[in-house]
Amino acid sequence: MKSNHPLLAAALLGSFAIAAPVLAHEPAPPIPPDSATAADVPAVDAAAATAVEDTAAVTTPVVPAWEGRVPLSVKLQVGADGQPVGDKMLRLVQRSATGKLVAAQVAVSLFSGTLGGSSFKKDQLKGTRVETVPNPAFGYLQDQVRLRLAEYFTAHPGAVPAEARPVQITADGFTLIYKELGDADTQYELRQTQHVGFPYTRKLLRLVGGEGVQCQVDEPVAATLEAWQADDYALVRQTAERYSDQCLARFVETLPSLFPDRSAAAAPVKADAARDGQGA
Repeated sequence: MKSNHPLLAAALLGSFAIAAPVLAHEPAPPIPPDSATAADVPAVDAAAATAVEDTAAVTTPVVPAWEGRVPLSVKLQVGADGQPVGDKMLRLVQRSATGKLVAAQVAVSLFSGTLGGSSFKKDQLKGTRVETVPNPAFGYLQDQVRLRLAEYFTAHPGAVPAEARPVQITADGFTLIYKELGDADTQYELRQTQHVGFPYTRKLLRLVGGEGVQCQVDEPVAATLEAWQADDYALVRQTAERYSDQCLARFVETLPSLFPDRSAAAAPVKADAARDGQGA
């Protein structure tokens, strides 16, 4: 008996054609969350990377080039023994402080059988620290020096040094001290000493550097202690800032010598060369 192969193939093809439309209308199985396609991943990463770059561009501060070459710092003056002798805050020296020291010296003299005591300067008395009145070198003057350096290097980009040249503010005495020991109604003077410029460095057992300005008030302002202390030492703050402004003005005058503008120095050389070429 012969089998009819063509008829059997036709029957099979017909059943497949009928079943295919039914399968096409069935819903596709859901894609598990972890099975994202490769095409989706780069798109998400690119968007995230762009957002990160935009955030970094907004939050990253732009540091002027001169600040990396001319760092600014403030420190206290130190003595020969390496200990700080400057005042980080106002030091008030009243008549009573000297009276206690003199009494102590007299007691030592009587005990030792000698007369007189060692000489001293009232500036050397410790006095009382006024915690609420900082030395302007650590705030006001530091901000003003940074501002003037920025202005100078903006106007003279050729003055930015090729290597680091730190500028340092050295805070020395900052005292409110009595004028006359024997006068109960004596006035008090505000004294302030600062140095602004290149720091001193020790080389071969000697100090080098220090170019800049040494600012010491030759004629300090005097007033009653009550006037100085009014409104939380408002007069002290105002006078100290005025002293600092005077020191700042002197420092600004030295900037062309501390940081010479190389481009300005090169300009006349080029002009001379051009003039010589025309004459030839």
